[in-house]
Amino acid sequence: MHKSFNSITFVILLFLMLSSFSSSSYAQGQNENIAGSPVLTSSQMGDFVLMHNPTPLLQGVTIYQLADYYLNTGRIEGIRGDIAFAQAIKETGYFKFGGDVIPEQNNYAGIGTTGGGVKGAFFKTAEEGVRAQIQHLKAYASKEPLVTENVDPRFHLVTRGIAPKWTDLNGRWAVPGNNYGQEILAIYNNMEKMTLQIPNVSLPSNHKLPVAKLVPRRNVAMYTPDGKLYNTLQKDVHYRVYGVKGSYYDVGGGYLVKGDSSKVGIYIGRVYIKDTNIPLYGPDNKIKRYLKRGETIRVYSYDNNRYDVGGGYYIKKGSNQTYYLGTATLKQNTVLYDRNGKAVRTLKKNEVYRVYKIDSSKLDLGSGYYINYDKKIINYVN
Repeated sequence: MHKSFNSITFVILLFLMLSSFSSSSYAQGQNENIAGSPVLTSSQMGDFVLMHNPTPLLQGVTIYQLADYYLNTGRIEGIRGDIAFAQAIKETGYFKFGGDVIPEQNNYAGIGTTGGGVKGAFFKTAEEGVRAQIQHLKAYASKEPLVTENVDPRFHLVTRGIAPKWTDLNGRWAVPGNNYGQEILAIYNNMEKMTLQIPNVSLPSNHKLPVAKLVPRRNVAMYTPDGKLYNTLQKDVHYRVYGVKGSYYDVGGGYLVKGDSSKVGIYIGRVYIKDTNIPLYGPDNKIKRYLKRGETIRVYSYDNNRYDVGGGYYIKKGSNQTYYLGTATLKQNTVLYDRNGKAVRTLKKNEVYRVYKIDSSKLDLGSGYYINYDKKIINYVN
């Protein structure tokens, strides 16, 4: 286990505790079956690897793209791609390799490797290697036919459906492999538990814009990407958040702040009030005051019924308010496109627009109309 900033002791103890769980412990959990739908995102999965190995040895893909392959192929074949990714972590040592298999094989699960220098299968691309692993898992877990074209050279050697649970792989995928499945699930649980969640925010692997704002409740430490103390963030000053790295918030340039809810708060957007006399409710569900038209209120999370605006206060959802992520101020004239990618008109320099959705480099200004983000010509503030 590699150092994870100031939380190394906790990480090691947690990992050892999870590794010691028996198969019966996991039988009570939702993650026991190889078949199923993923829970984690590619951003969570990639961040977890980079915490332990900043330079994974991959061929032609980033760790986030590789994670996407696991999730996408797993969904197609009905296999838990996020836990299959944990299996790959175990097999490759956080993609450091170093055993019989070399990175150029794109073989992340030791398919065909028997030890003693036997390298096993070679796959043309990272995506093909992932597909082979998912297919091999499906051979063990299910009797259903493959959806994707078979690239697993050992698919026909498996007795179909003989191992529906991860712990059923013990002594089968790995020999002797007495705790093989338990160790995979321990890694997965460690990955799931150590990764922060920003409420209502999806973190695509190619995002370049801030997705939230961090507000320290007291002065807090900021760390360099390699875990060294760098600076102190000041209480009540707002800082951009670009994503998460394990149990830390990424505040730009890979610099990190510990995700301690007692010390920092995160807000994800704002509500614009379009009408008068909109009730603001307190923690006791009583009206505390009425909001005025034109007010904007920070939003920390939301559900189908209401917006959480901090401190237990909330606004009921309705047509009399608009939720948005941030604002785009144009530094020069900018082309506006419709949902089909057709240029419809030119927006003027210095105009300010609310942004309702971010899709890669596209900033949605409402009703599917968007502008292409370029930091040289657009100042985006969330």
